[in-house]
Amino acid sequence: MKNNASLHEIGKILEKADSVLIFPHVSPDGDAMGSATGLYKALTSIGKKCAILLEEDIPEYISFLPFEGYTKDQNIIEEPDVTICVDCSEPNRIPSRVEAFEKGKTRVCIDHHINPEGYGDYYYIDEGTAAASELIYTLIDEMTWPMDEDTAVLLYAGIVTDTGGFRYSNTTASTHRIAANLIEAGVNVNDISVALYQNVSREQTLAEAMILEKMDIFADGKGAISYVTLEELDEIGASPDDTENVIDRLRDVKGVEIAAFLKPKGNKVKASLRAKTYGDVQKIATTFGGGGHKKAAGCTIDGSVEKAAESMKNLIADSLEK
Repeated sequence: MKNNASLHEIGKILEKADSVLIFPHVSPDGDAMGSATGLYKALTSIGKKCAILLEEDIPEYISFLPFEGYTKDQNIIEEPDVTICVDCSEPNRIPSRVEAFEKGKTRVCIDHHINPEGYGDYYYIDEGTAAASELIYTLIDEMTWPMDEDTAVLLYAGIVTDTGGFRYSNTTASTHRIAANLIEAGVNVNDISVALYQNVSREQTLAEAMILEKMDIFADGKGAISYVTLEELDEIGASPDDTENVIDRLRDVKGVEIAAFLKPKGNKVKASLRAKTYGDVQKIATTFGGGGHKKAAGCTIDGSVEKAAESMKNLIADSLEK
């Protein structure tokens, strides 16, 4: 754990503020949006002027969740009392919004990713926590702020997505206790499970089949990598969002320890990495300026997806050899 403030101290800072601008990380996932919107709802319930500032659209696969308060308008709150990053604690995770974050009279970060330095005036980083949504739950609980059913759903979804349905090694006893409390607060587990994992579109199915067919197994069966191009997705009417879960399929192959999946993102390449038991993909991701956790990490790479995949494969092979 690395922090220069407790969650309770951060809660007091938020309570004293009149306006708060919330920053989830770029390419927001279920945990980023779940924790951001959960915090938004808690703060608005106690009378704060609040908004969530994004750089891009919310991915389709989590759009069923009760998100609100988000915008791309960087002037939505011109002089916020507090700017707060959730599920991130580095400026490169809010690349187009750093200037807006710096406008906060007080700048705060709450995160569960490894960051040796911290960011902002106050930060709380607990890399032993499975999801940022756990930290936001703890903050709301400690401050005794209201938590309605929608807030519980958002935080539960954040935890579920960042733990792979409680299957990843980051899942702890505390994770399950918080999940149980959220269920008691009104979460319908079946509804969320169906929406997240049993609602696969035809396009997603075709995209995953194509990517798995291209899968390259290497390093004596311990490494797996695949990628997709925009042209390939266009041919089947799919989008990059339809590939969100394919990294888990690659990792789940018997014998594979480290898996990587790469896809285009604008004029760059987004890489997702997963490890099963002993691998450390966080170290690999940091080579490209990314980060994350030992068992789950990501980064953005310049160049074509084919060349990026070749570079990534070599790094994975070296890591497995060591």
